[in-house]
Amino acid sequence: MDLKGKVAIVTGASRGIGRQIAIELARRGVCVAVAARSVEQKGKLPGTIGETVAAIEAAGGQALAVQADVSIPEDCERLVAETVKAFGRLDLLVNNAADTRGVRDPIETYPRDVWLRQFDANLHSQFNLMSLAVPHMKAQGGGVIVNMTSGDGDIKDYRYDPDAPPRPLGSMIGYATTKAAVSRLSNAIAPELAPHNITVVAIDPGFTRTELVDLMGERGLVDAGQAHSMELPVARLIEVVTADEPRQYAGQILRMIK
Repeated sequence: MDLKGKVAIVTGASRGIGRQIAIELARRGVCVAVAARSVEQKGKLPGTIGETVAAIEAAGGQALAVQADVSIPEDCERLVAETVKAFGRLDLLVNNAADTRGVRDPIETYPRDVWLRQFDANLHSQFNLMSLAVPHMKAQGGGVIVNMTSGDGDIKDYRYDPDAPPRPLGSMIGYATTKAAVSRLSNAIAPELAPHNITVVAIDPGFTRTELVDLMGERGLVDAGQAHSMELPVARLIEVVTADEPRQYAGQILRMIK
């Protein structure tokens, strides 16, 4: 696919992988709607949608900043509407935004509001944005939808061993479950949309060195040095959207290739 003149929505694009995807798409001639909640920096994490747009425009690209909380259906509707109003079409949807915040409560006391919040942000948002984007893609003859997933959602091998230490999922229970659902949603919807020249694919970026990972590394929570560069998942996405036939990837979960 020739990307010049195409239009993309990238969610979670104020920082991290989303920001790098938005910048790389714009570098290749895509008009990008940069979507996230952050319009000003809060706490230690850097990045805002305005800063991403400024970086794109400084390099000669076109971008639109749209503040949106994708867990809110009305914000999803406004995001798609503002994108189409500004650029006239929609060719690429990158569902990158995710809520990774959880709690370490056991299942019997795990807060239902936290559980539902992660489903709204990580799963329902992708469903909503796909349902809003697909009519535009069908009308113009095709498009590509990339849903960012995670290996945390994969089924893990488990065999009960009374002598083994406990292996609690802790704060990842909501995140892992939603990402499992994202992978299957992408796989399930792909055959329906492929005849309309719309590719739906899931990408698992793996352990990637984002600003959040660096911050967690400073706190001793992870070894940030073991993470790979953000260039790796960005390159994987570009491989899909620039393919002569993107549908060769439809319904798959694409992992990182070093």
